[in-house]
Amino acid sequence: MLQPTVMTLSEVHVHVRPRGPAEFVAKDFSNVTRLGDTMVWDPAVDGILWGESRQNQSGDHGGERHLDSDEVLYLISGAFRLSIELEAGPAEIPVRAGQAVIVPQGIWHRLLVDEPCHFLYFGGGRTEIRRHI
Repeated sequence: MLQPTVMTLSEVHVHVRPRGPAEFVAKDFSNVTRLGDTMVWDPAVDGILWGESRQNQSGDHGGERHLDSDEVLYLISGAFRLSIELEAGPAEIPVRAGQAVIVPQGIWHRLLVDEPCHFLYFGGGRTEIRRHI
């Protein structure tokens, strides 16, 4: 019988497969392909990748989009606005502690931090990131 493993969630991702065991994986962002003004990070997972993040300020990238699945963000504490780019134009969605938001697959988005945030993210697969704002 396997022994349960205890990890600090801020230091790892959790990979949950559709079938088979879940595992902790290192927060390794080295598998990146550069494409002009964007880059694609591929965590090489088959299933859901989730974890914890803390942000004190808005990111310095120009947004990201998830190429293989939707993303769920659950805000534990703080406040942010989810800036999204829709066909109808840009929009900002305020998110407060205790709330969750689903970011549809392929939608460019960025977190605009209003108060230091502690949140969980759930998604999977490749993420395309614009390098600069």
